[in-house]
Amino acid sequence: MHPEATPGQPKPSPYFLAGSIQASGSSIPVVAPKQAAAAAPQQGTSGAVAAAAVAGAGAVAAPRQPPLAARRLKLSKNELVSSSVTVMFIPIAGVIGSGAACPSTAIPLSTVASVKRAVFEELRPRGVTVGSTFKRCSYNTSRLTIYGTAWTFDKCDFDDLTGYADAAEEVLRRRGYNPDAYAHKCSGPDDCRVCISADFWTTPNAMAHELGHNLFLAHAGAVSSAGVFDEYADMSGIMGYCCSDRCPNTPHAWQLGWITLQEVNWTSLVPGQTLTFNINSQSLSRQTGLRLTDLPGSDPVFLGYRTRAGGDASATPDIAGYLGGPGRLHIYTANITNTWDSEETTKQATLESIGQSWALRLPGLVVRLVRASNTAALVTLCRRAGPETLASCQAGLDNDCNGKAGSQDAACQLLLPRRARAAPLKRTLRGL
Repeated sequence: MHPEATPGQPKPSPYFLAGSIQASGSSIPVVAPKQAAAAAPQQGTSGAVAAAAVAGAGAVAAPRQPPLAARRLKLSKNELVSSSVTVMFIPIAGVIGSGAACPSTAIPLSTVASVKRAVFEELRPRGVTVGSTFKRCSYNTSRLTIYGTAWTFDKCDFDDLTGYADAAEEVLRRRGYNPDAYAHKCSGPDDCRVCISADFWTTPNAMAHELGHNLFLAHAGAVSSAGVFDEYADMSGIMGYCCSDRCPNTPHAWQLGWITLQEVNWTSLVPGQTLTFNINSQSLSRQTGLRLTDLPGSDPVFLGYRTRAGGDASATPDIAGYLGGPGRLHIYTANITNTWDSEETTKQATLESIGQSWALRLPGLVVRLVRASNTAALVTLCRRAGPETLASCQAGLDNDCNGKAGSQDAACQLLLPRRARAAPLKRTLRGL
């Protein structure tokens, strides 16, 4: 069920001040409380932007480019959806007087004990449960408060699932429990309820998915190779298809208030200028990812880097890579603006190879994976300015956003004077 979004805006975002943001052809100094890290991506608590120049060899006397509009990188954070998620899981078995299942139904295969082990972290401390999923993926900011019980009916005359849920809640009231104390009820389709088939009573991902709807999350989709949108096809988040254990995707984790993202406005990107960002693993740090806003003709773009750790320790390689190795960079678009914004997300691409890129043809954005480790990744953003020119080659810009500038670009090799090509200006990135 998708509850209607209630009015509300995220709290004012703080600013993250990096030591400098180096771009091709220029260096943009800004004030910082601490000296920024060098070019290598590093995990940290600040979500630092790495000072990394990608200007190509052969750039000569590059003119200073206009600085980013604010001269400081804004962090984007939402109001925490809830610190204590009070939820009630009610296993319901519909039977007739003899104990047999109601017509067109079956006796659940799961026992009450097995359902509790799938829900309560305390009963399964080393396994994946609904409780551990919320605890790990939210960095212990959203905890589940859960009560569970079971019973049977003595007749089967309910027209729909709402009838089952109402009957179940009435039983609870007679037993001295108050269902109104729980904001999220996994029993039926109304009153912020969701329904889970008995086949998935012991599947934490299925229960976390349905709870996500209660917390204003819509589905996580993707476009198939045939160009058809499937609202469940993003397997990098709990709001996609069941049933692998993993955290929410980057837009949804940001919506829940579980992570803080670096935020860049499209208008601050100078055409032909490449900016390099350090992105911590979302699986290891709350300071992670990037949100690019105000793109003409496009929803905001989200970048998230995932590795096999934390709430993603059991994730599949296509989501978070292999244990101990580099992770995966996921690119999404989503028109989510605050905690209560029930909007679907669309995964656009996954980058796993160094040098691999993704382009948004209009308005001309290119995202490229530069370096990757088991803790962080270096990623570049480039705004296309057209074909290379002598001026762009001399300035060390990357007009066509192919990842090369100056004499490193084949187009510039035809334009630059031979002397400039013979003595390139080398700028390198330190390794991980």
